[in-house]
Amino acid sequence: MGSGNMDVGNSKVVTNAVNSSVDVSLHPLVIMNISDHYTRVKMQQENSQDQPQVYGALLGTQKGRSVEICNSFELVVSFGKSHVELDKEYFTSKEESFKQVFTAMDFVGWYTIGSEPTHEDAHFHQQISTENENSLLLKLHPLARTTQHLPISIYESLIEIVDGVPKLLFTPVPYSLATEEAERIGVDHIARTSMLGTGESSAVAEQLGAQHGAVKMLYFRVRLIMDYLRGVQAGDLPKNHEILREISSLCDQLPILESRSFEKDFFSQTNDVLLMSYLAAITKGISAASEFITKANLVYDRHSVGRRTRGLFF
Repeated sequence: MGSGNMDVGNSKVVTNAVNSSVDVSLHPLVIMNISDHYTRVKMQQENSQDQPQVYGALLGTQKGRSVEICNSFELVVSFGKSHVELDKEYFTSKEESFKQVFTAMDFVGWYTIGSEPTHEDAHFHQQISTENENSLLLKLHPLARTTQHLPISIYESLIEIVDGVPKLLFTPVPYSLATEEAERIGVDHIARTSMLGTGESSAVAEQLGAQHGAVKMLYFRVRLIMDYLRGVQAGDLPKNHEILREISSLCDQLPILESRSFEKDFFSQTNDVLLMSYLAAITKGISAASEFITKANLVYDRHSVGRRTRGLFF
């Protein structure tokens, strides 16, 4: 889709009521990514009344007329006087990085904030369509007040000849939500725990709580048996042969855990758990360091302003 022969700046970008050429399935992970992107930018800006504009790429799979949007990542853009320019070098490197992990996913479109496509969206769409000429546009409307449906619209682009000039138009595309078991559990957990003051808990939290209680009870009972055996061995407690026989019978029921296969699986799982804990500790440390650096820079800037102000009176 070339931008040299297409009239976008003088055209009115509208939606066109035609039959959709694709069937779109949208995963909840994409919605959460876009919402998180918008919320972070919104909280970081100085004037909370302004509406921030965010841009990102959509990843998924396409088989014939069916498009499945599975993931997304943020884009780096520069805001000019009239248009938004895409950092194509960053886009290419980010897409290649995702391609190494998610080999089955391709670039299928992009997202931004707003209710309907605008002239700026049309200009940006032309830039990003060099990667995929059939790119979809997803728009999230964060200020929409509706409980009937999601504040999300998906569009596909089409070219129409108006007065001998090709013009870019957008037509809405119907979509459906496609969820996997892991996504349903995650969405349920986030939706319930985000309701402050309701006292509700997600299904996964309830299940983990029950498992924690069962493991804790097992731990206390095993420790009670070990304390009794230590007391009998030290002579502090009298021997009760009936209790000792029950303990011996219980130990005989336990499987033999000295096989090489068990050791390999056990150490592999232990290493995975330790690795996850190590990564969590590193992430927490990086976050704390970043917060410290931000505060240090803020204090330094204030002192610098104070020194410059005092220098004016000498």
